[in-house]
Amino acid sequence: MQGKILLLTMFLYSCSTMKRPELYTQTEYWKKYNDYLPKDLQYKDTNLPVETYWKWKNFSIHIDKMNADDSPVKVIILHGAGGNGRVIGFFGNYLNKLGYEYLAPDLIGYGLTKNPNKINIKYDEWVNCVSDLVDEEYRKDKKPIVLFGLSVGGMLAYQVASKNSRIKGIIVTTLADPREQKVRDDLSKNKFLSRIGLPIGSFTKPISDHLSLPIKWLSKMDRITNDKDFSKVFSQDRFAGGSKVRLRFLRTYMTFKPAKEPEQFDDCSVLFLQPEKDTWTTLETSKPFFDKIKSEKKLVILENCGHAPYEEPGLTTMKIEIQKFLNEQNNCRQ
Repeated sequence: MQGKILLLTMFLYSCSTMKRPELYTQTEYWKKYNDYLPKDLQYKDTNLPVETYWKWKNFSIHIDKMNADDSPVKVIILHGAGGNGRVIGFFGNYLNKLGYEYLAPDLIGYGLTKNPNKINIKYDEWVNCVSDLVDEEYRKDKKPIVLFGLSVGGMLAYQVASKNSRIKGIIVTTLADPREQKVRDDLSKNKFLSRIGLPIGSFTKPISDHLSLPIKWLSKMDRITNDKDFSKVFSQDRFAGGSKVRLRFLRTYMTFKPAKEPEQFDDCSVLFLQPEKDTWTTLETSKPFFDKIKSEKKLVILENCGHAPYEEPGLTTMKIEIQKFLNEQNNCRQ
């Protein structure tokens, strides 16, 4: 009886929805991140990104962007399971000060992106959406495009690059392949979920695929930074780490196969920035996949940085390496 009550409670909770505002300027929560970030990464009223929507299939994708007419490279920043375009856009804010144009989309299910028909998406839609966004942006001005993926956005960047030849480089902070059991263990809240709970979803998908659960119940959201108070800002953000995820999305994420495996991938260069003190996805989480990549690649350790890298001296190292990497793409026009 208690089990039935628990299942009913989970089902009713999973069915609850929230109304999303049109713009981040209509909300206040994202400003809390400023309390923990160094000044040159903070948003100010004088340097806020332009907010736009891009119609993609049945979705309205919210995009934060900062233009730079003379930017030789266009950067698309991809968030992971605990962020959104506004949260991780503070890295783009810094890049824009250097003269680079950037876009930071809210991927489906996160941020202010609209899913009016409440479509129960597969993970594949994230990959297809970003790939189509790359094509859309390339058509505008033919500028080389670099993807910058943080957290699981790193593997997303790779997966998109493996199917879209327009991408001239990828920058990642993780390359966690969830098809591997160790990676599932590292990403999941606990080993019961990674080894029993989530695999069972493959057999119960007619029912479980429709459930929505808080991402912080399923993952180590408390390790997104090494400051527990800052991590709470992420996990309590209803448009980021405090959001819910459909189990169908999670199930298809764990089994997604890229268009090219790393042994065959030589399409673009890869800059892997591993935070030294990342207790969520360590170097051992990503290095097996990174080592297999055939293309030109570079691994840099960000000293003293946690999963979301903002600490010194690693932050300065990251800035230097990203600028060098982007400069190398300046002569890569098709």
